[in-house]
Amino acid sequence: MDIQVPKGLNPALTALGWLVGRWEGTGNGTDHDGGDFTFEQRIEFNHNGGEYLYYVSQTFLLEDGETGRPLGMETGFWRPKSDASLEVVLSNSEGWTEILVGKIQVTRIDLMTDAVVRAESAEVTHSSGQRLYGKVENDLMYALDRSTDVHELRPHMWARLTRV
Repeated sequence: MDIQVPKGLNPALTALGWLVGRWEGTGNGTDHDGGDFTFEQRIEFNHNGGEYLYYVSQTFLLEDGETGRPLGMETGFWRPKSDASLEVVLSNSEGWTEILVGKIQVTRIDLMTDAVVRAESAEVTHSSGQRLYGKVENDLMYALDRSTDVHELRPHMWARLTRV
């Protein structure tokens, strides 16, 4: 398996080194009302010498093949532990912060929500989730499931992104 570790990466981040970089592509989703949508996404994982990766994700609605309005933005920190466990702290433009915990398995990462804090103005009552990230044929693929106060855990967004 071809796993590259970027130069200057803190050794504590070696297990996440394959994520570092910018990824772009399209995906599909089901909104919290059950409607389907297609989106464009840009994700960047980077490092600054600390024992964490910092992360930014932006999604845009695709309408008739054209990039439309912003759907959302996330930013956060991915903090691996020496036992291959992982803590991820994310803040979302829709008005919540989520802490996820999980396991790193070479080029597969499984995460589950540990806690969600919502702002009073959050339109969606996001309450828990799970995420799966993986490197497949040199692309980043992921699936994100969410539950709210209105519905049980179900698929929300999934995409295949290419390193740019």
